Amino acid sequence: MSEQTAQETVGTAPSDDAVPPEPAEQQRLTEDAVEAAATERAEKLSTAPKADDGIAVPSLGVLGMLRWTWRQLTSMRIALVLLFLLSLAAIPGSILPQRSIDPTKVLTFYQTHKTWAPILDRLQLFDVFESVWFGAIYCLLFVSLIGCIVPRSWAHFKAMRANPPAAPRNLKRLPVHASFSTTADADEVLELAAQRLRRRRFKTVRGKDRSGGWVSSEKGFMRETGNLLFHLSLIGILVGVALGHFFGFKGAVLVTEGSGFADTVTSYDSLTLGPGVGAQDLPNFSFVLNKFSATYQTSGDQFAQPRTFDAYVNFKSSPQAKAKKVDVQVNVPLTVNGTNVFLEGHGYSPVVEVKDGQGHVLFNGPQIFLEQDEYFDSSGAIKAPSSIKGGTDLGFQGWFLPDAVIQSGAMPASIFPAAYNPMLILSAYSGDLNVNGGADQSVYSLDTTDMKQLNVKAKGAGAAAGNALELKAGQTATLPNNQGSITFVGVRQWAQFNIAYDPGQQVVLPAAILAVLGLIGSLGLRRRRIWVRVSEQADGTRLVEVAGLARTEGATPTAEVTQTAQALAAAARQPVSDGASA
Repeated sequence: MSEQTAQETVGTAPSDDAVPPEPAEQQRLTEDAVEAAATERAEKLSTAPKADDGIAVPSLGVLGMLRWTWRQLTSMRIALVLLFLLSLAAIPGSILPQRSIDPTKVLTFYQTHKTWAPILDRLQLFDVFESVWFGAIYCLLFVSLIGCIVPRSWAHFKAMRANPPAAPRNLKRLPVHASFSTTADADEVLELAAQRLRRRRFKTVRGKDRSGGWVSSEKGFMRETGNLLFHLSLIGILVGVALGHFFGFKGAVLVTEGSGFADTVTSYDSLTLGPGVGAQDLPNFSFVLNKFSATYQTSGDQFAQPRTFDAYVNFKSSPQAKAKKVDVQVNVPLTVNGTNVFLEGHGYSPVVEVKDGQGHVLFNGPQIFLEQDEYFDSSGAIKAPSSIKGGTDLGFQGWFLPDAVIQSGAMPASIFPAAYNPMLILSAYSGDLNVNGGADQSVYSLDTTDMKQLNVKAKGAGAAAGNALELKAGQTATLPNNQGSITFVGVRQWAQFNIAYDPGQQVVLPAAILAVLGLIGSLGLRRRRIWVRVSEQADGTRLVEVAGLARTEGATPTAEVTQTAQALAAAARQPVSDGASA
């Protein structure tokens, strides 16, 4: 050691005069050292980046965010969520009345729920299937299914064209395995195995490696084909519905016995035309409702329930065509060049005659009343504008009872839907109907803003009768102060016809059938692989191993592996030494 080094070494040695640290101080230093060592070890083991290491996480950017959004939208998880949301969105359409199906029930709902109806209408709950929010879910589901199915279809196509994978070297590790020893030639056994598997429609390939020859086979591609067919059929159904929405139309009209209908825009009570349909595209047919007939259950637990409905019409497919008599029934529509005329509902139209004080007829004919319950208690209004400019209008609103029963101290009520004892109960008004006021009015209700109710209560009538007229068929009531009269002439029936043209039906029906077939294939078929390997043994014999693996859960090919091993052993005249094990 050099003199300088020795001096440095001596210089660093503790001096005899140095004061040792106190025990408490020594303990504190020891604890700090232990804590520092623990922190250092934790930092070495942690995979998190250090705060001061200068690493910055790059942002996705616009393109990256779009790519991430597309991947999320086209995932099967999102497709299932959208399908569930579409099912939930359809629930209001099956609970609440829809304008496109039955506009009269929407009007009845408005009369019954005057507070809630406008709110529901603003939320488009009376037009669920034409609403913006339903269409948004529909379009997102359409895009999601396409983005999910197209890549899967391409991957499945490549998988069907590819050969099965080579046989594993250790077949004993597979869930199902069987083996036997034989003196037969290896190529002969492999050829027998390949022929048997091909006869069972396995896709088969032969190969050889250091462990010996092998046969690899696979079957059950139709399972994924059925799955893809099911989802592609769902896309077909969505396309068919979209075609019906854009190139179809549907409307409703109420026709009273003796009246007719011509397929023009102004003849409908409600009409929804697709974006690709114009008024000129409506088929030029017409019909007249000659008679409507309905029968009801007269006894038993289903008393008053409807049994048959028949609408007898004279139908003309064009203005120049000869009229034909047709009986339109429920689920038996009238069809004209792809346009269906369905019988949807019915009700009553009381026939009344209203005269003013000078005997001028202000109104004469049937007026549609809308049913409110199973016994066809129906509400409606009769408007009789004055024939003289500036004259006094008359109006009536109230109820029609097809089979009325009057009990002392109780309001009249109907006890059966058929018109056995028809009665009108009407409140009478005079004044201004505002029919020319410019504001839209319902034909089934009366605007009494500028009208005064007349005192038409009969003398001696009880409190239950109220200030209303009670008229049976053929009766006439005179209004007070010589303001006129009203006569209940008789009763006719009306029928509601829903008229629809849906070109998407030709797509939806085949797609629905294919969806069912695809679902059966997806649930009933199973994809599996079977391998056969032949290897040389030390005693000069050959070990034949058969093993299988299911590509789907719960479909282990135990029987096929066992049968294949037994068939090969029988061909080689050797018993199977290892039973199939799962």
